[in-house]
Amino acid sequence: MAVKKIKPSLTQAMGLLWGLVAACVLVLLGSLWQYHRQQKAVGAALEYLWILPAVGLLLLCAALLLMHRVMRERLQSELKDLTDHLPVVVYRYRLEEGNRSNLIYISEGIQRFTGKSAAEVVADPTLFFQRIAPEDCARFSDVDRTAWHAKEEFFCEFRFSMPDGALHWLYANSSPFVMPNGEIVYHGFIEDITERKQAHARLRQSESLLQQVFDTSSAGIFLVDKKGMIVLANQRMAEMFCCTVDELIGTPYVGLVDPTERSVSHQKMLALLASDIDAVDVERLYWRKDGNQFWGNLSGKRFHDTRGTDRGLLGVLLDITTRKQAEQEVSNLAFYDPLTGLPNRRLLRDRLQQGLAISARQNAYGALIFLDLDNFKTLNDTLGHDAGDQLLVAVAKRLLHCVREEDTVARLGGDEFIILLNNLDHVQSRAVHIAKDIAEKINRALNPAYEFDKNVVRITPSLGVALFFGHEIDADELLKRADLAMYQAKEAGRNTVRFFDPQMQEKINAHAQVEQDLYRALERREFSLFYQPQVDAYGRCIGVEALLRWQHPQQGLIPPGRFIPVAEATGQILEIGRQVFLQACRQQAAWQASTNTAQLEIAVNVSARQFHASAFVDQVQQCLQETGANPERILIELTESILLKDINEVIGKIRALQALGLQFSLDDFGTGYSSLAYLKRLPLAQLKIDQSFVRDILTDRNDRAICRSIIALGQSMGLRVLAEGVETQAHWQLLRSDGCEEAQGYWFAKPLPLAELERWLAQHAF
Repeated sequence: MAVKKIKPSLTQAMGLLWGLVAACVLVLLGSLWQYHRQQKAVGAALEYLWILPAVGLLLLCAALLLMHRVMRERLQSELKDLTDHLPVVVYRYRLEEGNRSNLIYISEGIQRFTGKSAAEVVADPTLFFQRIAPEDCARFSDVDRTAWHAKEEFFCEFRFSMPDGALHWLYANSSPFVMPNGEIVYHGFIEDITERKQAHARLRQSESLLQQVFDTSSAGIFLVDKKGMIVLANQRMAEMFCCTVDELIGTPYVGLVDPTERSVSHQKMLALLASDIDAVDVERLYWRKDGNQFWGNLSGKRFHDTRGTDRGLLGVLLDITTRKQAEQEVSNLAFYDPLTGLPNRRLLRDRLQQGLAISARQNAYGALIFLDLDNFKTLNDTLGHDAGDQLLVAVAKRLLHCVREEDTVARLGGDEFIILLNNLDHVQSRAVHIAKDIAEKINRALNPAYEFDKNVVRITPSLGVALFFGHEIDADELLKRADLAMYQAKEAGRNTVRFFDPQMQEKINAHAQVEQDLYRALERREFSLFYQPQVDAYGRCIGVEALLRWQHPQQGLIPPGRFIPVAEATGQILEIGRQVFLQACRQQAAWQASTNTAQLEIAVNVSARQFHASAFVDQVQQCLQETGANPERILIELTESILLKDINEVIGKIRALQALGLQFSLDDFGTGYSSLAYLKRLPLAQLKIDQSFVRDILTDRNDRAICRSIIALGQSMGLRVLAEGVETQAHWQLLRSDGCEEAQGYWFAKPLPLAELERWLAQHAF
C-alpha cells in the first residue's frame, strides 16, 4: 500500500519538472531570437548556444533535488503512518552520559500505553518509564545499561501500568545500529504480551496439573522409544522398581522384566514397535532393583506427537500382585486341599484325564494308588482333631518324597490319599513291578513313628493299586478299582499293598446290578412277606415273624441275604422297611377280624439305619393309624447293632414307640455287642437266642451253656425267651428241659407265604 501511494507523487513531480524545463527552453529561445533580430548577426547568436545545455543541466539538478525532497517527505510520511498503525510501538533511542535515555523517535502507538502522544513521550521519556512496575523497573534499567555498554541486543519482559490502571505485560526488544556518522543508536519495538503471558500461565498451570497427575498417579507411566528405551517415566514408576526417575530414563524396558523372560520379552517388544499394532495388554513378572519380584499389568498404546510422528509406546503399569495372590488363593481353595496343600478331588480328576491321555499318547502303562490310613478315626478321636490334622500334613510330606516329579499326590478327604503314577513302562509286567516298588516304598515311609506336640504316633496305610493303559477305562472306573483294591488290603490285615482283582470287580458289578434292580422292585412292588410261625411250650402258634422276600421277574425268589446289605448301603432300606411295616400292620388288622387269629403277634425286623432315621417313629404311628392294626400284637425286633449308637437316644425312641403300644424283642442276642448294663435299661419284652447257638446244642457243651445262660437271664429279668433255628424234636426237647418256652424253626414250619400260612394255621388249630 505504501508503494502505490508513492508512485502518483513521483509522476506529478516529474511532470512539473519537465514543464519547467520546457518553459525555460522556450524563454531562452525566445530571448535568443529576439537578440538575433536586434543584432542582425546569426554568427554571433550561435556563439551563445552552449548556454542552453548549461541551463538545462542546472534546471535538471534543481528538478532532481526537488524530487528527492518530495520523495523523502512522502516516504517519511508513509513510514510514520505505517509505524503509527503497527500493533507494536517502534522506537529509536540512545543512552547518553549518566545513563540518561535520549529517545530519538517513538511511534504514535505509545499513546495506547501511556495516554500521551509520541511527541510528548519523546520530549519526556519518563512518561513511559514511570509506568513500569516498581518490581521490574530496576531490572529493566540494569538490562538496558548492560546491553548498551556491550552493544548487544536488548530484550526484557516487564509489567506496565496502563492508562486505565490495568497492569499489562510488555516486551521490549532492540538491536544496536551504526549510523553513517558512526553514532550507535538502538532500533526496537515494544509489544503488549499480556494475552500471551496469560495463555502461557494457563498452559503452565495445565502442564503443572498434568505433571502433578503424572507424578501422583497410582499407576506407573512411561514412554518407550522405537529402540525399546525408556525416555519418560513418572514417580510412581520409579517407586515400583525401587529406584529414581533418572535411573529409569535411558534404560531398556526389558531390563525391568523378570530375568527368565527378558530375551523373549525384548524380541516381542521390538516386533511390536516395528509393527502397526496400536495397543497391547499383558500380565507378567517384573524385577525390582532390590531383587524382589511383583506381578504387573502393562497396558500400552502407540504414542504420536502433535505432528503425528510415531514416538513409540506409552505404557501404563499397574502392580497386580495383590490381585494375583487373591486369584492364587481362590485357585488354591478350588483346586488344592487347604490343610496339606495337595491337589484336591477336583484337580485330581483333571490330572487323571491328563494321565490317561499321556498313557494313550506314549503307549505306556500308568497306575493309581488309593491310600487309606489304618485306624485313623480312632487316633483322631483319641488325640483330638488338631493332632489328626498334624498327622495328615506329615503324611502328605512323606508321600511327596516317595514319588517322582511327574507324579501327582492328592488328598480326597479325611485320611484318603491318591497317588497318580504316569509313564511307568510299555510292558505291563515291568509297569506292575515299578508300581509295586513305589507302593511298598510309600508303605515303608509311612510306618515310622510321627512326633508332634509331645505325642509319638504310629500309623500304617492300606494301599490299593490299579493299572491303566490309555483310555481302556475312564477316570471314575479307575478310582473305583483302586478303591476296591484298597479294601482288599484292609481285609488282608491292613498295612499292606494289594492290586486290583478282576474277580472283586465282578462282585462290584453284581452289587451295582442289585442296586439298580432294587429301585425297579420298589416301583413295581415286587417285595412280599413270608411268615414263619412261632410256638409256645405246648406247640401252640402264638405269632409269626414277618420275613421279607423279593420276587425278581428274571431270577425268581431272592433271599434277603443277597439284597438287604445292598439296600442298607444305598439307603433303599428306609423305603423297603416302611413298606414291610405297613404290610405287616395290614395283615395284623386283617387277622383281628377272626377270633382264631386275633391273638397272633407279628414280629417285624427293623434295621439299624431304619431305626435311627429321624422320621421312624412318625412313620410307625402313621402306619398304625392308616391300617387300624393293634400295636399290642406287633413286636419290633431290634438287632444288637442298633445299640452301638447313643444308648440314651435308643432308649428314648423305644419308649416313644412303647407309648404307642408296641413291644420289643432283642434279636440274635449274644452274637454282637450286648451289654448287661444296656440290657437292664431297655424296655424289652423278649430275648431271641440266635440259631448259631441252637444248631449245635446237642453236641457242643458250650452252645448249650450259652443257651441255658440266656434262658436264665431272660427269666430273671422277666423276659420271654424264644429260640431260633429249632430244626429237630431233640433240639426242642432239650431247650424245653432248660426252661425255654418259645421257639421257631423248620421243626415247626419254614417261612411261608400268606396263603400257605393260613392253611398251616388251619391244620394246627388248637
